Parts: sequence; structure tokens; C-alpha cells
Amino acid sequence: MRKNKNNYKRISLVVLTILVVIIIFTFIDYLFHILKEEYAVPSRYFTNKIIYGTIIGLITYYFDRDKQPVIKSLIFSGVISILLQIRYFVEGYNIDFVVLFFFIHFAILLIVSYLSFKILEAS
Repeated sequence: MRKNKNNYKRISLVVLTILVVIIIFTFIDYLFHILKEEYAVPSRYFTNKIIYGTIIGLITYYFDRDKQPVIKSLIFSGVISILLQIRYFVEGYNIDFVVLFFFIHFAILLIVSYLSFKILEAS
């Protein structure tokens, strides 16, 4: 019984950590998108980033949960950033915008997820 309680606690901590990473990422990303009119996206993008980013982040974390925080962060950041940019590209944003925001998204996610996964590993 004790082991199940610890597993539930650990899973809850992982879900909360990933949600916090995605919320911080979305907020910082929002700040980049309001810098210039040409960077603007509909406000629904930010809600969708939180919802789908958390889901994608949890799936990604599940597959790389046994890796070191830096590797986990690289994979986590890469998968989410690539999927976001595919969406931008499919929706017709120009390639310069897509590439620029790939690097912005990747950098934000890498820093925030690395710090968070390092803290999570220590707990």
C-alpha cells in the first residue's frame, strides 16, 4: 500500500512539474509574441500551448523518464518545439517566423525544463 501511495505522489509531482514548465514557457513565449506586430498570434494559441504542451510533455517525459535531466530536457524541448512549428507552418506562417520561433521555443523550454527536471530529480 505504501508503494502505491509513493507512486501516486511521484506521478502527481511529475504532472505538476510539467504543467508549471509549460505555463512558464507559455508566459515567456507570450512576451516574445507581443514584441512586434509581425510576431502576433491569436490568443487561443496560448491556451492551446498549455493544454497540448502539457499532454505532449507528459507523453515525452514518460518515454525519456530514465534519462539524465539534460537529455530529458533536450528531447522534451525538441519534441514540443518541433510540433509547435509544424502547426505554425501548416497554418501558413512564413518560414522565417517558423524558424525564429523554433529557436525561441526551444531555448525557453530547454532552460525551464532543465531547471525543473533537475529539481524534480533531487526530490
